[in-house]
Parts: sequence; C-alpha cells; structure tokens
Amino acid sequence: MLSISLELPEFEVIKQLSFSNQYFVHVQKKCHEERCPYCGFMTSYVHDRRTRKVRDLPILNHSVCLFVLVKRYQCQNCQSVFSESYESIQPNKHQTNRYREYLFELCQDTTIQDVSRKQKIPYSTLERIYYSVAQEKAALHQKQIHEALDKDELVLSLDEVSVRKGHRYETVLTEAKLGCVIGMHKDRDCDSTIQLFNQNVLSSQTVQTIVLDMWEPYHKAIQSVFPLATIVIDKYHVVQKVTQALDKVRKRFAKLKKARFLLLKGYESLQDYQKARLEEILEEYPELACAYYLKELFRDFYKLTDYDDAHDLLEEWIQLARNSPYSSFHKVANTLEKWKAPILQYFLSPYTNARTEGTNHKIKNIKRRAYGYRNLKRFRLRVFLECTGNTNFDQIA
Repeated sequence: MLSISLELPEFEVIKQLSFSNQYFVHVQKKCHEERCPYCGFMTSYVHDRRTRKVRDLPILNHSVCLFVLVKRYQCQNCQSVFSESYESIQPNKHQTNRYREYLFELCQDTTIQDVSRKQKIPYSTLERIYYSVAQEKAALHQKQIHEALDKDELVLSLDEVSVRKGHRYETVLTEAKLGCVIGMHKDRDCDSTIQLFNQNVLSSQTVQTIVLDMWEPYHKAIQSVFPLATIVIDKYHVVQKVTQALDKVRKRFAKLKKARFLLLKGYESLQDYQKARLEEILEEYPELACAYYLKELFRDFYKLTDYDDAHDLLEEWIQLARNSPYSSFHKVANTLEKWKAPILQYFLSPYTNARTEGTNHKIKNIKRRAYGYRNLKRFRLRVFLECTGNTNFDQIA
C-alpha cells in the first residue's frame, strides 16, 4: 500500500483499501465536539453515526473515494439533532471542495462531455458541479472587476459577435486596456445596448472613452447613457471599408481572381517576386492602379502621429476618392466624411478594438467547441469566466 498524505487536516484515516483502479479511504473528523447550529451550545453527545461516500482528487490516475464516518450530535440544551460540519466538504455534496474545483478547471477550454467521459462521471452530475462552481467564480470575478474599475478612468470597447445563423448577435462590452469581458447582452440594437450599459451600473463620470465601429445604434446608446464620453472609431473597421472598396474594383476584372492577396496586403509586407507581379498587374490594369494607390495612401493615414497632419491627409483622401471613377470609393468617402470626428479622435486617444477582436475570436471558439449553446445565460457565464479568469486586476489600479 502506497502511503500518501490526504492533506485534509480535519480528518484522520481509520483504514484504507486498494483496488485495481481506485482507493477507498475511511476517515473521521478529529474533533469530538460540535456547536449546535440552532442554539449555539457546544455538545459532545453522539446521537448516532452514519457513513457518507465522497469522491476526492485522484492519486496516480486512481480514483479516490472517502468514506466519512459522520457523527450526528444531539444538543443537550435544545435537544436538536444535527450532523457535524466539514471545511472540505459542503453539505449535501458527494465531492470534496478541492475535487469540485479540480473538475471545474478541467472543464475550462474543453467540453463537459469530454471531461465526463475521462473522469467517468455522469454528464448531468458534472454539468451541475461545473455551473455551481462557475456561479461562485463569476461572483468573485465580478466583485474584483468592479473594485478595480471604480478606481480608474474607464476605456470601454463595444463590439458584436454572431452566436447563431440568421443574424443572431450578442453585444460584447469589454475593458479596452485589459481586454476582460464586463458584460454581454442579446441583439445589437439601441435598447439592448442601453440595457447592457445599465446592468453593469457603470458611472458616466468614470467612463472616459469608448472604442467601437460605425454601427449607428451603438452610437445612439452611448449618447443616451454616456453623453460626455469620447468616442473613438476603431481603425481596423475604417481600413476594412477602404480594402473592401478596392476589392469591389478588382472583381470587375475576371482574370484577377487570384490577385486578391497581392492587392489587399500592405506593399511593404510583400516579397520581391510578389512586388514584381503586383507591378505587372498595375501596369496592365491602370484603372485598378488608381484604386490601389488610394488604398495605400489611406494606410499612410494611420501611420501619422500628429492630429493636424492626419486631419489634412484625411481631407485630401476624401477629395481624391470622390474624384475617382469608382462608386465603391465614393461610398467610403461619404462614410469617412460622416464619421470624421471620431475617426480623427484616434490620434488624441490611441485606443483600438484589437483586444476585443481577439476576445471575440475566443468567444467564437467557445461556441464552436460546444457546437452552440441553447442556454444563452450559460454561454455568457462561460465566456465571462474564460475571458476574465486570467486577468491581472493589479494592472488596473
């Protein structure tokens, strides 16, 4: 028999049995008196004893079951009968606290079904354990986030993620500096976004900056809840509009189907043979060359650091795009003119949705891993835990 400490100080081992793939350990509590939960008096009178089977952490790939000899005491003051309590086992649970924590950690970044099969635990039992522990963890994370964020000027990031086919979205609110998820809400309209802001009880005084795309309902919600907040349009979405306009021009030429990568990628990132091929294409299709140079000129816009220089270049680009023969660039020019102020705000408050986009990718992986979620509350809980669990809250202070 291998001798290994259980590391459960409140118990003493009575006997242990070893089988081919599991250990049975009989234990009892060291303390021989208990405080009555009804009147508060100490008693040592044992009314009866019962055995309780509890599963503990595995040892060397062997499952471990604890057979706890439970004493039921009778209070000599109020005559009530009660069972002794344990620090390592919750009432009415069939697993130790550390084993429940262990199962919860195993379910992170994988499916409950996979852990259920490996640990030989019924799916419904493991599901109940996971979400029970998850609720406790979520409450702790929520408290830590609010304690940390109240001390700081908030920079929020707002974006949506698709959860089902048919334009079913969840709006995701994150803290832009850390990338931790603060909340999620169904749909992406103005009313649902306002509800998302209100459910997190964010102060309009602490929210200084909000980074988002050009989705109109989000901006209406921000004006309603945080009228003093500075709005920054994420530069990725702005550049995306320009590259999409170039791609529409490319699609006019059937022979350039395989040239998409060369045209959309930054010129400085191309290898020598790719640059040579690109120059051949632009020489052969002069109409496309004009659209390509508009795209490259706009990329230079975000390389600037001075607000005034950026303002002048943006005005120049909008004028060039309007004078071009391409309707797709005309639309982009009108869009940039409409959102000019929050786009230029980037040069005063250089925040982006980069971390939010990374978080959205992780959210999609969580959804794919489970082949979708019918229960959106559990989906949000899982996202909240997996996207905030490793956050270092000391960075915020």
